[in-house]
Amino acid sequence: MAASLKTQLRIPADSRFLAMIQGHVRGVATIAGLAPKDILALELATEEAFLNIRDHAYPGGIPGDVIVSGEIGDGELRLDFHDQGLPFDPSLLSRADDPSGTRGSGGLGLKLIHHAADEVHWVNHGRQGKGLCLVKRLPLAAEPIPTGAPTEVPPAPAHTYAIRPMRPDEALRVTRIFWLAYGYSYKNDAFYRPEGLVRLVGTGQLVSYVAVTETGEVAAHAGLLRSEPVPMAEIAVLVVSPAHRGRGLMGALTTALIEKAREIGLFGLSFNPVTSHAYSQRQAMEFGARPCGLELAACPPQQFKAMGLDDVAPQRESYLHCFLYLNTPPAAVVHVPVRHRDIAGRIYAQFDRSLTLAPPGEGPAPGNYKVSFDRGPLKGSIRVVRADARQWPELLRAAVDLTDIAGAEVISLDLPLAQPATPLLCERAEAAGFFFAGIWPHGAPDGDMLRLMRLASPLDLERVRIHSEFGRELLRYVGAEMERAATVVISPCHVP
Repeated sequence: MAASLKTQLRIPADSRFLAMIQGHVRGVATIAGLAPKDILALELATEEAFLNIRDHAYPGGIPGDVIVSGEIGDGELRLDFHDQGLPFDPSLLSRADDPSGTRGSGGLGLKLIHHAADEVHWVNHGRQGKGLCLVKRLPLAAEPIPTGAPTEVPPAPAHTYAIRPMRPDEALRVTRIFWLAYGYSYKNDAFYRPEGLVRLVGTGQLVSYVAVTETGEVAAHAGLLRSEPVPMAEIAVLVVSPAHRGRGLMGALTTALIEKAREIGLFGLSFNPVTSHAYSQRQAMEFGARPCGLELAACPPQQFKAMGLDDVAPQRESYLHCFLYLNTPPAAVVHVPVRHRDIAGRIYAQFDRSLTLAPPGEGPAPGNYKVSFDRGPLKGSIRVVRADARQWPELLRAAVDLTDIAGAEVISLDLPLAQPATPLLCERAEAAGFFFAGIWPHGAPDGDMLRLMRLASPLDLERVRIHSEFGRELLRYVGAEMERAATVVISPCHVP
């Protein structure tokens, strides 16, 4: 299939910028190979679309932007005019021959738009605004768009690699490897900024290791991430330069970090390999980590360059949460909801942990919780520090606001298993559309954590790849819970 060429221009809905948007459309149409008369018709249609947005989407001079996107594809040119102004009902434009002749009401302006294009579509995008799409079929004589295959990254020559802590002057090279491997889709923005990476190391939140060739080239990176002051860390920030893949660098870095974790007295490590492929999961389990949870739809679709995933329609990326004990696991006393006790027991059995299942009860008042929203992955988080079932109306209000106001596409609700009110909160959350996603060992300040999730965007679990048999069992359990949650109907009167 031929590749497409895409352009985009964002300008204020101000008449002084009309010539600029017309010039953009003229340039795109010229490159697409349209005849001068067709280009002129599109310029007139652009003027009508722009002035309609100015007058009706942002009436009275309300500030706002117009985004025009052009795409030259196989045999057609698409122009999309997008705004985030007043909502509009396209059915009001049912007749292009309205004799009123008024702009935006189906008169002369609409005739000009229909005359310029072969297809005209209006699309409502909800909170994302609305758009007008014009499709113009290209002449057969137009120059075809080149079909460029993804650029292959040639393998680097054979090297001897040293595994050691990252130096501050190497941070820029590490951030460039992240771009080569992930584009700008990686979940943590700090890893694209050298100063952000150095700051994480300087504050003790990250132990950073690199694989370096004998010529000084940084070929790979991995780290121990400690966002909370607890005696455990996450094996994270793993990336290998595409030219140096397949040489065991990730395994060598992980081995070095496990030794470093023992050296500084950590008793456990968590791994969160992606579920779009099984390689990193298999590697984590070869080091002894065991699956205990699924972080579904955790971030926007990853585009792993040079890994053959570009031909798959993207969906939000999920992670398999795994844990590795570096010492004998401590005994666990947990307040697990009755309906999840069997799967919880199977999770704990992987670690040979002594487990006592405690009954539910009211927690000390008042409860305490934290709410956060990460704008990059559109992810909301509610973390209960002190469980109090009487606070559920507040927690539900926070979840609704994260979705409806902040625009979160996924919400996690973390409950402390060491506290007796957790089963009561879990029951209320599941009645509001949350579902069991697993257990995070030592994820709470006072012990283990129960994670529940609620999704606001679709997720196809058939595309989630899990390496181990127990991991697949866990996926089936979480999938069934997700289906149950999808049937829950929340009445508006139940939202505080």
